[in-house]
Amino acid sequence: MEKKKSYFLNVKFLRQLLIGVDDLIHFAVAMVLAICGGLILIRTIPNLLHPDIKTLLHVLNDVLLVLIVTELMWPIIRFLKREPFTLNPFLYIGIISCIRRILLIEAEHSIVSQAADYKAELENLWPVLAEMGAYVFIILLLAVALRILAGCQEKA
Repeated sequence: MEKKKSYFLNVKFLRQLLIGVDDLIHFAVAMVLAICGGLILIRTIPNLLHPDIKTLLHVLNDVLLVLIVTELMWPIIRFLKREPFTLNPFLYIGIISCIRRILLIEAEHSIVSQAADYKAELENLWPVLAEMGAYVFIILLLAVALRILAGCQEKA
């Protein structure tokens, strides 16, 4: 009987130890994400001091990247608070990522179109329009998924 009790105490202790280590790792990952977000913002400040179209697009890109990084922190924070898992942050990340990519595609296309030998023909525009259309479609799907999740959460 004493051996059985000792075994259960050891298992309980090891389980608590692993949970503590898991919490520490999640906390460390959240801190690294916060530091990365802060460093990206700090790196962006010089671009605000010399605003032209290219630097402003870089600022916008960097700020959206920081939003993605901070959205990645929410599931970790919820985990550490022992709250239930939710898909919402990942859907937000997908939407922000698509918007970020659309802005970058448009900026790249805009810079290319300013070149002297650029011809605005459908064969040049088609790949750009197709890629942007795909991202818009993904945004719509993710928005519908968010709405469905909101409806499910209201019922619960």
